[in-house]
Amino acid sequence: MAKELPVAKKIDAVIYVEPIGKGRPRLKGLRDGRVIAYTPAKTRATEALIQATIRGVVMEKGRFPDDMPLKMDLVLYRLRPKSLPKKVKIPVTKPDWDNGGKLVSDALEKFIYRNDSQITDARVRKRFGGPPRIEITLEEDTGDAPEELHD
Repeated sequence: MAKELPVAKKIDAVIYVEPIGKGRPRLKGLRDGRVIAYTPAKTRATEALIQATIRGVVMEKGRFPDDMPLKMDLVLYRLRPKSLPKKVKIPVTKPDWDNGGKLVSDALEKFIYRNDSQITDARVRKRFGGPPRIEITLEEDTGDAPEELHD
């Protein structure tokens, strides 16, 4: 009989992979009168690395319940190009923040939570730093107002 996983309260993980944006589905020729869509290889490989890292976290911390609203915080760290002027402190090039967030949220689907529709609050930041990595924090969204809005 399979071991029952615990219910996760909060998950923090660091995934050592170059952050990329989620690649758009590609279309190729017809098969039996249908267009064949596929996910680009680089996107599939990065999602697989994220999933492989998360498996260990899930075994230790568990999964979130299917009906729990979740808050996600992502930091996407990229190496700073040597050719970049020192005055540039934050990356403003691709990948776009939303495509980076989509890549991670899709990769975690069915591993940590049932569906990425459970994410009701998300923050994605792009930063320079080495080694390249993605830092993830997931926890229940209690619906509280952000601290800076409290009196």
